[in-house]
Amino acid sequence: MRNRERVMLGGASALVIALGAVLLWPAREAPAPSGGDVPQAVPAPVTAAPVSPERAVPARTPDPAPPHATVVPPAPGDVPPEPEVANAPPQQNDPIEQERPQTARWKLEKTQHITTLLGRDVSRLEGERQEAKARGDKARVEQVDALLQRHRVRLEELREEARTLADAARREPPEEP
Repeated sequence: MRNRERVMLGGASALVIALGAVLLWPAREAPAPSGGDVPQAVPAPVTAAPVSPERAVPARTPDPAPPHATVVPPAPGDVPPEPEVANAPPQQNDPIEQERPQTARWKLEKTQHITTLLGRDVSRLEGERQEAKARGDKARVEQVDALLQRHRVRLEELREEARTLADAARREPPEEP
């Protein structure tokens, strides 16, 4: 077994053990009230101040959040979402736009766009190659040279494909709106 496999196996084992320990860990119980040894403090009854009917606002109690949730108080102007209705009709989706045919003109446009982007990438890589050469970073110069070679081959293939598509697009009938 290689070291990487051993580390992965050890990590997986540790994860399984940790999950098992969490699942089997006993729940924390509330302390039982003591007999009569320690006197308990009794809270004083709270009386509410009378509120005039004009100022009375129905108090909305928020849903209790789980203990691990982050509760953010609502900001002024926030509107809570409406509750879902069980037998409500399904919401209507926007109509799906009909897909346009992939004609030679369409393919030519896409090919020209990709050619433009690849040309920009070649220009950027040439600048990066010059910078690496000026720094004396031979390894990076070799990497960029390999990328440039691949990009230039692909760029030439795209230009040839664009020429072929331009001929096909000229022979196509005009598009109907």
